[in-house]
This record gives sequence, C-alpha cells and structure tokens, in this order.
Amino acid sequence: MNKEIIGLLVKNHPGVLLRVTSLFTRRGFNIDSLTVSPAGIEGYSRMTIRISGDDNQVEQFINQMLKIVDVKKAEVLPEDTSVAMELMLIKVSADSSKKNEIIAVTSSYHASLVNLGDHSLTFRASGTPSQIDKLVEELSGYGILEMARTGIAALENGDVCLNTK
Repeated sequence: MNKEIIGLLVKNHPGVLLRVTSLFTRRGFNIDSLTVSPAGIEGYSRMTIRISGDDNQVEQFINQMLKIVDVKKAEVLPEDTSVAMELMLIKVSADSSKKNEIIAVTSSYHASLVNLGDHSLTFRASGTPSQIDKLVEELSGYGILEMARTGIAALENGDVCLNTK
C-alpha cells in the first residue's frame, strides 16, 4: 500500500468536511492525516489528506471526491514534486543513562527538546511525512509515551497552484 497526499480545494461552508469524510466511510478508505485551512481564495478552504491505497484506489478516491458538489479540485500531490511538511510533538521514556543517546538520535532529525522530565523527554520535530515516520520508528525502541501529529500541509513545487489550475 502506498501513502499518498491528496490536495482538495473545497467550498468553505458548514457540512463540507462531513461530506468529504463520509465518503471515506462509505468507500472503505482510511484517513492517515487530515488538515483543513483557508485556501487564500475567499469562500474556499484547502484540505490536505494522506491516505493509504494502491494506484487504483487513489484514482477511485480522486474520482469520487470530484463528484461532491463542494469539491472544486482534487489531485495527488506526490512527495517528490511537492513541498510537504508535518509537525509532531513526541514524548519518549528516558532514564538518565539514555537521555544523551536519545537527544543524539533526535538531533539528526533537527528535533528540538521542549520539555525535560525526570523519566521522559519531549521533542518538537517538523519535516516531510517520511522524515517524521522515520523519527517515530527510531524512537519507538526507547518507548514512546505520547505523540501528537498535526497532519500534513502540502503545496506543489514551483508556480503551479491547486487554486489556479
């Protein structure tokens, strides 16, 4: 299964998020990440969704999205041709003998230590979805106590805009 980032331009009014997420339920798709923000065009919002699926499922998802009246545009935003970032807070179990080791691991991901507990360390990290996934994988061996991820914000590289195609 691939993890794909989908960009949607939708009308900004009550009920749109429900219509979009209801499609996931009806079609059996799973949402890995969902963010919604103003699109920079009055009356529209931008949704960035990360889903898991093969190429046929992703194509089906895009086609189904475009059938929703409130969805103006829907497209895949490949990670290699887009700017995609995510923010994460992660709390890791850490006794005094492991704290320096954990800090060394997180520094290679440019994560910042934001809280130092007696038996834990909390970090803030931002990066591409794959970078964040790799950091989580590396820290899982130490014992992840809590984690909060914002979801992905993604835009196409260059001058191309979802808003203006």
